[in-house]
Amino acid sequence: MEVDKATLSLLDRIQEIVAKAHKLENLGKDQINNVCAVDVSYDKKAVAAAVIWRCSEKKVIEVAKYVGKPFFPYVSGYLFMREAPLVISAFKALKEKIDLLLVDGHGIAHPRRAGLAVFVGLALEIPTLGIAKSLLVGKIGSFEGIIAPILLNNSVVGIAFRVPETGKIYFASPGHKLTVEDSINVVKHEYRNLIKALELAHRSSKSLQKEGK
Repeated sequence: MEVDKATLSLLDRIQEIVAKAHKLENLGKDQINNVCAVDVSYDKKAVAAAVIWRCSEKKVIEVAKYVGKPFFPYVSGYLFMREAPLVISAFKALKEKIDLLLVDGHGIAHPRRAGLAVFVGLALEIPTLGIAKSLLVGKIGSFEGIIAPILLNNSVVGIAFRVPETGKIYFASPGHKLTVEDSINVVKHEYRNLIKALELAHRSSKSLQKEGK
């Protein structure tokens, strides 16, 4: 399925509107405990998994899924059209309350400052952080410890962080109800738990995909 320029122009406008609607406000917590990560795997159907990881106990406390079909192809910069309805539906199946939602994608580190994490966070009205495996826009500044700023148009829109154990670099940016400063604080103190939660969501979506065959 190809997407024409007129459709992409309309989606650009939607993203610009959403970028003005979401809130970069203080998390209001010094520590987080219940973290929910969401991810989607694809085959004939799409399976979205939502996994709640309790940081203090290092254990999964709830898993939910949603099975559906994506109605939009993968187009870089427009992941919200493909995955937002799926991950939102999976999250809504959960019962436990959470402190922070993790989305496998970008927040404001996006050409129009409206990545997947912005759409999902705004739709659910909860603090949301996007964590991606590749940089979509901007430049990485100098590392101080495990963290470096992501710079876009002379402003900091997120952070890159290097996992000491593996050397792998991830890219985090706030989606909703979270500031860049909050993102730095959360990553500094909980990066192992954040990565663990995302890995579990990825594995769960893959496992649930196989079970459905």
